[in-house]
Amino acid sequence: MKNNNNNNLNSASLSHFDGLNNFRDFGGYATTDGKRVRRGILFRSDELSKLSKGDMARFDQLGLQLICDLRTETEQKSNKSRMLNKGTPIANLTLQDQSQAFTRLEFMKHLIFHGDGLDFEKTMKDMYRHMGTSAQSTLKELFGLLAKEGNLPVLIHCTGGKDRTGFLAAIIQLLLKVPYENVMKDYLYSNVRIGPRMKKAEKMIRLMSLYRVPSERIKPMLEVRRDYLEDVLQDILGRHENIEHYLEQECDIPESHIVRFKSFALENA
Repeated sequence: MKNNNNNNLNSASLSHFDGLNNFRDFGGYATTDGKRVRRGILFRSDELSKLSKGDMARFDQLGLQLICDLRTETEQKSNKSRMLNKGTPIANLTLQDQSQAFTRLEFMKHLIFHGDGLDFEKTMKDMYRHMGTSAQSTLKELFGLLAKEGNLPVLIHCTGGKDRTGFLAAIIQLLLKVPYENVMKDYLYSNVRIGPRMKKAEKMIRLMSLYRVPSERIKPMLEVRRDYLEDVLQDILGRHENIEHYLEQECDIPESHIVRFKSFALENA
């Protein structure tokens, strides 16, 4: 069925899960060259440690063939995926996130002793820019998997499903020629999905800092913001003609992998 307003965010793709806050299908969009990204093959979410039995049944209905976990080994040990040993292959494609670099105890100590000097907005902007120049090996491995027959539908996730996952989802959508503004809307929709959870996190961080760090300074770490993603994308597009050239030239992804993935992911509108 055609989606004339080209808005995938009001569709059934926003399935409800008891243990997920930031799940969605990031396909379904019309492209600038008259095609459409297939629904039901590209999913994104936050981490999978809190899935209920009902959630597990919903995952079975998705027919996932691959799960790509972008978290570090420490993150994986702290919150073990409930999809481990459930039959769906899991690829560990670590993409470093500075906001996850500390353990909870280390983070609390840092807040107490250095909270007055922390600039979370700068930290987030630096992290996004770093992804643009450090994600090459992760992207190469990801597209190697996406180009293989039988690896779709795929779920890509990190811890919150907003930054690392948001960056990779945007790269995939732009490669498939989803309009730039729709890519941004999809990325920013994480704020709607995770808002209640982030309110709780904000209160916890304020408590951990002994209320030395005000809410306004914490929020940049708990939200996605247009300029975070836009800065890294414009940096990439300043070095390359388009996202496809970035993937081929900087990430060393074979053209054949990109062509094959597109053949799986796109359909006539």
